[in-house]
Order: sequence, then C-alpha cells, then structure tokens
Amino acid sequence: MASKEESFALEHALLEIDSRGTPRSRQFEDTYFDVEDGLGESRHVFLGGCELSDTWKDLDTFTIGETGFGTGLNFLATWHAWQISSNRPRRLNYISVEGFPLSIDDLAACLSRWSELAPYAEKLIKDYPPPRPGYHRLFFEGGQVSLTLLCGPVLPMLQNLDANVDAWFLDGFAPDRNPDMWHPDVMREIARLSQPDARLATFTVAGQVRRELETVGFSIEKRAGWGKKREVLCGQFDRSMTESHPEIPTEPWYKIPKPAASLGKSVTVIGSGLAGAFAANAFQRRGCKVTVIDRHSEIATEASAAPAAVLMPRLTAGASSDGDFYASAWTTLLSILQDIEGKGHDIGRQRCGTLQLAQSADEERRQSAVINAGRLPDTLVRSVSTAEASALSGIAVGHGGLFFPDGGTLSPRLLCAALMDGVTVYTNRTAAELERNADGWFVKDVDGGIIAEASYVIVANALDSTGFQQSSWLPLTARRGQITRATPSQTSQALKCVIAGAGYLTPIEQGSHVIGATFDHVKNDRYDRQLRPTAEADKRNVEQIDLLTPGLLNGSTSNTENSWVGLRCTTSDHLPMAGPLPDHTAYLSDYSELRHGHRWSAYPNARYHDGLFVLTGLGAHGTVAAPLAAELIASQAFGDPSPVPRSIANALHPGRFIVRNLKRLKT
Repeated sequence: MASKEESFALEHALLEIDSRGTPRSRQFEDTYFDVEDGLGESRHVFLGGCELSDTWKDLDTFTIGETGFGTGLNFLATWHAWQISSNRPRRLNYISVEGFPLSIDDLAACLSRWSELAPYAEKLIKDYPPPRPGYHRLFFEGGQVSLTLLCGPVLPMLQNLDANVDAWFLDGFAPDRNPDMWHPDVMREIARLSQPDARLATFTVAGQVRRELETVGFSIEKRAGWGKKREVLCGQFDRSMTESHPEIPTEPWYKIPKPAASLGKSVTVIGSGLAGAFAANAFQRRGCKVTVIDRHSEIATEASAAPAAVLMPRLTAGASSDGDFYASAWTTLLSILQDIEGKGHDIGRQRCGTLQLAQSADEERRQSAVINAGRLPDTLVRSVSTAEASALSGIAVGHGGLFFPDGGTLSPRLLCAALMDGVTVYTNRTAAELERNADGWFVKDVDGGIIAEASYVIVANALDSTGFQQSSWLPLTARRGQITRATPSQTSQALKCVIAGAGYLTPIEQGSHVIGATFDHVKNDRYDRQLRPTAEADKRNVEQIDLLTPGLLNGSTSNTENSWVGLRCTTSDHLPMAGPLPDHTAYLSDYSELRHGHRWSAYPNARYHDGLFVLTGLGAHGTVAAPLAAELIASQAFGDPSPVPRSIANALHPGRFIVRNLKRLKT
C-alpha cells in the first residue's frame, strides 16, 4: 500500500492575463508568448530556427521534441505548417514535456486569438487530456499527426523516453525562472534522444544554455530574434563533437531493435479478438495495408465474444508498473472509444458509469490511497460516500467506493468490428506456421499453403499464440470465465450503473442483468474448447453479488442455458505481453549467466525474430489493456516515440519471463 506521502498528482499551471492580454505563469513569473504576435514569434524562433521546410522535406516520418508545451502554440503552428507544406513528411510525431499543464479552459482562452489556427485549436481542445501524470498520446489527421504529451518533471520524463528526435524546440521559461528545464542532465537526455544532424532552436541566448548544448554535441549559433528580442539560438547535433555518447539506460535484454529500412508496410495480424483488432487499428492508423486472419467463421469468437465488457481500470496506489500502465491504458481507451463513436460506429456502449464498492475496511483504505495518489484526476475517478453510491446506482448499497463516470459496458464483438473497419479479414483460415524470408513473413496453413505475406506479423490469438515454433515457449495460462444472465428482481431493476467488487452486476441489458465473472484456473492448461456453462459457476456469480449488496437479487432467476463461458489468456504477473518476439534460443544462450549478477555491459543486446511481434495475455482487463499495448508494438515496429515510459515497456516485454527464469537460478 502506498504511504500517505506518495502522490502522483499534477498541479495545474497558475495562469494570469495581464493588462495587455499577455498570458503569464504565476509559478515562474514569466510569459507564455509575445502578446503582440506570439504566432509570428513561434514561426520565426522555432519553425524557422529548425528550418523545418527543408529539414523534413519528403521524409516518411519526422519527429519533433519540445520542452515546455505551455499553451500548445508551437504545436499548432507546426501542425498548420505541416498541413500546408508541399513537401511535408507523411507522418508528423510531436513530443512535448509539461510539468504544469494548463486547464482546458485556460488553454482555450490562450489559443482563441488566432483565427487561422482555430480549426486546429478546436481539435486539440476537444481531445486535450485530463491532467494525469505520465504519457498521453493524441492522434489527428487520421493518425498522420500524433502528439505525445509527457506530463511531469522534465528530467524523469525524458529519462524514461525512447524516441528518435529530428528537431528540438526548447521553450521552457527562462533559465533564471525555471532552472530545472535547462539542467545539464536535461541537455544530456536531449542529446541521447537526438537523431544525427538533429536541429534545435530556442528563445534564450543564456551563455549557460549555449555551453551545455555545445558540451553534449550541438553546434550553436545566434540568429536574429523576434520583436524586442534581439537574438535567439539555433543549432545542429553532431555526435563527433562530444566524447561521450549517451545510450538508452536499459537492460540489453529489453532493448528494442531499430526498424529495418527494407521492411515495407504490410502487416498480418493473427487473431480477430480485442488484441488483434486493436493491433490492426494501430497499424492501419500508420498507413499500413493490414490483413487479419482468424480460424473461426466469425470475428471475435472466443473470449472477445462475451456478452458485455465492463469498463473499469485496475488501479493501484503505490509506485508500480502495473498501476502506471492501467492508469495510462484507461485514458487511451477512452480516447479511442470517443474517436470510434465519433465516426458513427455502434459498439453497444452503455456509458452508465462503474461503481467499485469497498466491501471491507481494508478495501476502504486501499481505495483512499488510490485517490490520494492522484494517478487519475477527479474527472475520471472520485471517491463517493455510501449515500452518494446509493444515489448513483439507484439502489441502497451498504458501502461507499470509487466511481468511474466513463465506465459502463460495451459489446467486445461490435468494438472489434469497428476497429477493423477497412481491414482485410480472412475467416475460417488457421495460421499454423510462420516462415521468414529476406522480404518478410509467410503465414501458412496446416497444409503449408500460404495464407498471407507481410513485412510484419503480429501474433495476437490468445492461447493459440503458442502454436508457432517461434512462440511456443510463451508462458501463457488459461482461466475459465463464466458470465451469468439473470432476470431483474423488484429491487435490482432500479440499478442505474455497473456495480463491482469481487464480481460485477450490470444494469438491465436486453431484459436481464449480466453478472460476472468466474476466473477459474484450468489445470495443466489442458483446456477443452467445447466449454459448457455450469449451474455451479452461475451460483458462485450470484453469491458474489449477494455479498456485495445483500438481498439485491432476491426473486431473480438465472438459466444456465443463457450463460456464457470462455477462456481468458493470462500471464503470471497479470500484465499483457506486448513487444517484439524474442529469439528464445538466443536469449537462453546470451543471458545464461544472469544468475551470476554480472553488469549489463557483459551481455549483448537482445536478439529477436525480425518483424515478428506478440500481443497476448490480456487477462481479465483486456478491453482496457489492449489499445495501449497495441499502440506500443506499432510504435516499436515503426521506430515512433514510445507511448509509455520505458519502465512500462519493459514490464510488458515478452522476454521478461525468460530473464526472470534465468535469474532465479541464482544461488
């Protein structure tokens, strides 16, 4: 449990508008932009200083890093320049660090003065994330423009980032007002993340900044300033100018390979459930030609065929990779659902909210620690009293709890269909073999016939992910899950939101409640594909609700013939596997001495099956986990900025289980 002092909450920027209309930060007593012509200033200092029109000429992907998102003006100016450019890159990635994000109202007020940016500002404001610490990824222009906001202190945000930056906008408040933004360690991280010949521009001309940038490998020069500012700085990165070459500070067995330049953009995804559908969507967003293969006659036939998915994140209070992952995954899911529904797709979503009741004093303390930690803002989760819980749910409950206003239910199968809109789907085709050649991968059926050819293959077919020679070692576990349908009782028919504890109960859907779910271990993983619901599992589901809200279902009935049962694919640490697929034999050879505790430098970088990725083991929280995990592997495949801190990427890395087993041999 987290200590009372442990908090991940972010502070909003303290904005004030002076008599001339200039937005100022009360924290740093400095201005955000020139009130006379902030947009002109941004274009001159940053876009012009990095010579974007020439630097990004005809590139496939271009990545900009920024310190100090502020009002978002530089981002909007860059997006606008990309939109009107005749030689723009196909995709634009924009990364920005902000320790004190503006509220959405303050952001809107600051950006309201430029009519030419109004269409862009409107989209940014619509998708602007709540002030949650960590990484936030937003997509615009159908995925061709991405914004990754790193909300938190600049140094740890950059230290945990993996990216290949082509140009830098250093736009923090002045060094004498905000020295942390210009610390030598920050400059070293900027150098580590820079591509060869990366450009840089900044408003400040402080001698300290210039010296630190030159120390880490930037050639710096002054150029004419803007308005009353006589000079500004610009520069270019040259690794030969520095004796030290910072490397990614991660274990070699977690290092991600650089994308092969020869690989094209065709992708085959094996599996059409939530993992496969979100993976297909993430690659399609990058302009890939995507094919999905499934052995069943319809999509989303196994665990993703559940009658309803309950929407609620798995939150922890203390510092942990799983707590960080699920907090980020929740906001990622909500953003994608907003986009999907905005396009007119029906995903059967009931946005009624989810109420996680505290059934014990220990659970009350845990939930209090979750709220105090501040991983999610109160717009996404809040603590409610017993009276508030009763009012929200429409029934008398004996406990308070956590309320997720964006929770509720949706249809996993309809969601999968919406995610794969425009994707080629082959059903009734069993992928049995993966064969690599110089150009990519062949996916073959049981008779050796070729089903598909692709540059990348994503193995996302749950427990069947172990059916290929390359992935046969994956330590996956089956869990039998049964969902019960029950008629409403006189009391339960008033239920207005999902209530959850050890089990869950939905409001009436199609004439009945959905109650779930068992999570039974399957011995020796010898699972029967022809599952049948049992009356005993239905009884346990109903008993869980009776413990949660005694007497609520008195008079309700259930018929096992109407129940649903499926197998969930899980891992021992309850986190998904998401990443490039390790070469198992190479790992065992290269890292056999891990039990001896040698330094990282004693080991080579990880070896993988080029172009082969895995997304599996989603467990009981697949709807929440899948979108962020899928975005992670798509980013890794394309060399895009990571959507999560390195600590989370490592926690999801498929090779983690090989490494743990080797380390456990230590005596």
